[in-house]
Amino acid sequence: MLSPRMKLPDIYRDWRVVAGLALVFLGACNWWVGLTRARDSSQIIAQAANVVPSTDYRSFDEIEAGNGGAVLQPLNSQGEQVSYARARMDFYHVTFLTGQVMMIAGVLLVFMGFIAIIRNDTWRALRSISSESREHHED
Repeated sequence: MLSPRMKLPDIYRDWRVVAGLALVFLGACNWWVGLTRARDSSQIIAQAANVVPSTDYRSFDEIEAGNGGAVLQPLNSQGEQVSYARARMDFYHVTFLTGQVMMIAGVLLVFMGFIAIIRNDTWRALRSISSESREHHED
């Protein structure tokens, strides 16, 4: 009769399982947020690519030095919106990839935790079997 079996407290007391599940949850959230927001930003960029560029072209010679830094400013608000969308898309790509890495690390950590729990449960069962067999031999 094997009475000491693996129980639910064995699972949620193992730090690897708890940390791994937390990483999986956070990674899944990062993955989802990064994916949806990167798609939104890429749609903004794709819509801007279909718009005809403005005809407000000024050559470099026409922009005077006393114009207060007009050389560094975008020519229109559409260019500014696309620039911000690209920056957001890059940020959310990083968030998406970080989420994937966190999920993989979390799954591996949970896997290692379950292996440790199973190993400890096996050792407990073997010890109880050996103690029972010793009791039978002594009788």
